[in-house]
Amino acid sequence: MSRSLPFIRPEITFTRDKLPSLSIIVTAKDEAKTLEAGLQSLIEQDYPDYEIIVINDRSTDRTGEIIDRLARQYPQIKPIHIDHLPELWLGKVNALNHGVAQARGDWLLFTDADVHHHTTLWQRAIGYAITNQLDHLALMPGVPHPGKIFQATMKAFAFLFLSTANIEQINNPKSKAAIGIGAFNLVRHSAFKQTPGFEWLRMEVGDDYGIGIMLKQNGFRPGFATAIDDLQVEWYKNIPDMIRGLDKNIMAPGTHFSRFKLIISPIIFSAIILAPYLSLVSIEPPYFIFGFIVFLCTSLISFYMGKSKQENIYAWLLSPVGFLIIGYTFARACILCLIRDGIIWRGTYYPRKLLKKYQRVKV
Repeated sequence: MSRSLPFIRPEITFTRDKLPSLSIIVTAKDEAKTLEAGLQSLIEQDYPDYEIIVINDRSTDRTGEIIDRLARQYPQIKPIHIDHLPELWLGKVNALNHGVAQARGDWLLFTDADVHHHTTLWQRAIGYAITNQLDHLALMPGVPHPGKIFQATMKAFAFLFLSTANIEQINNPKSKAAIGIGAFNLVRHSAFKQTPGFEWLRMEVGDDYGIGIMLKQNGFRPGFATAIDDLQVEWYKNIPDMIRGLDKNIMAPGTHFSRFKLIISPIIFSAIILAPYLSLVSIEPPYFIFGFIVFLCTSLISFYMGKSKQENIYAWLLSPVGFLIIGYTFARACILCLIRDGIIWRGTYYPRKLLKKYQRVKV
């Protein structure tokens, strides 16, 4: 499915003197162990006029010290320190709001510190956006796979994510379909200023996706492309990390934080995922045929989405495992949200009722 997307070409189409100014906005909370290494690819970018706004969101470790030291060493880094979270704001969204308020660039790039950018990617992405008269460009990154099962799980997640996003219509200005990618959301600053801004997304756990929705609803032109070779993110180190990391938001778009939907959705979702594979062990021919057809379809999808011959083979063989892991992750997130009556994100608890009231990203 990702192969049908346009991709950012390796050629640089704009000369350096024609490139607009760029503000990169990154938030960090208690990331002292990885922050410095993560910011390195941002610091080493081949771009003439840019600033890196790094927001320290109430960190309790040495994150703030590291940001200040790097700011003294690299003048393009602009530090912001937040020590208080106002009511009715998610920590990350509040931090992003502070970053935008200080940004001077003609374009804004929302990204994460753990994303590795090719040294010329910004030039090419800006050139692509301007050439195609875009106000918002989201790029799909590549995700290194620490194992074959993890690889199959990422394929399953990408398939489900892109299927619900209606990607065929994202680049169509007449469609309501929109998307946002946390690894790379490039936005024309003048367009962002004409939207409600992060105030509108203040309690949205899918803030990256919400940026795309907000811009599309306000009449601005989006674009979606792939840059899997030039944009790499170590999303999670392993499957347990992924399962824990997604418990804050994987269930949000589909359940709308409704108590009833949080109860019924994992049952329906699990049944949809489990039924075809359970049918494979049935002695009844109709059930077996049904299961085999579903297995074949998911396998072919995984095969098609792979990058190399070896990756294709493993993705094909393990695709059922990937879908089962995603199903478990979704069910677990729903159950935890019910038990907690909310979510815990970056060490802060957010009540379910408030998340439901202010939610913007819904499927």
